[in-house]
Amino acid sequence: MNDQPNPPLPPGGPPADPKASAAKTWGVIAAVVSAAAGVASAIAAFMGGGSGGPAAAPPPAAQATATAPGQASGGTATGGTGGAPTAGNAAAVRWSGKVRFGLSGLDLSTVPAKARTGDTLGGSIWPSAQRSGSSGMKIKGQVAPWTGPGEPTAEGCRTLLQTQPQKEVDVLDGDRVCVVDDHSPIGVVTVTATHYDAGSYGELEADLTVWNLKL
Repeated sequence: MNDQPNPPLPPGGPPADPKASAAKTWGVIAAVVSAAAGVASAIAAFMGGGSGGPAAAPPPAAQATATAPGQASGGTATGGTGGAPTAGNAAAVRWSGKVRFGLSGLDLSTVPAKARTGDTLGGSIWPSAQRSGSSGMKIKGQVAPWTGPGEPTAEGCRTLLQTQPQKEVDVLDGDRVCVVDDHSPIGVVTVTATHYDAGSYGELEADLTVWNLKL
């Protein structure tokens, strides 16, 4: 039997399997790519987070609201209580100031509004002041007391003068009374002092505001 010896192995051992070598190469490449991705993530977190936490989302844009000058909360006055009209129908102030008047009455149509003088009496024609009883004072004319907690408004006074008019109302310091005559714009009187003994029939001091609004 002729047994022939095996051929000698090349130096360094048997030749490597080509498939195993390729798999090993791809494994090394995958490890390098994974490591590079981890380094990139770490750098991004460091640059964006500062202290290591996630970057804070930008705050939402602020929404500004505006309020019309002189506007208060609430609706049109009814039942003796008042609120401000909306900015769309708020009447502008025509004149505002201090007055002192008696039975001759107030002229609301002039600018500035002023107390009437002379012998002409107010009463049912113009808002006027007169004694009431033994020590009090009253306002006569087309009047309506403002009894609500809110500040008087043009629309509120017009509603009161249309729905709850009176011919006269007794007043004390601090009382507010909506006033108007047949041709004038609407106003509101805030009594600041009563003078029972002044003039022939007494006088009132008041803050008067007149609006660009008629009945």
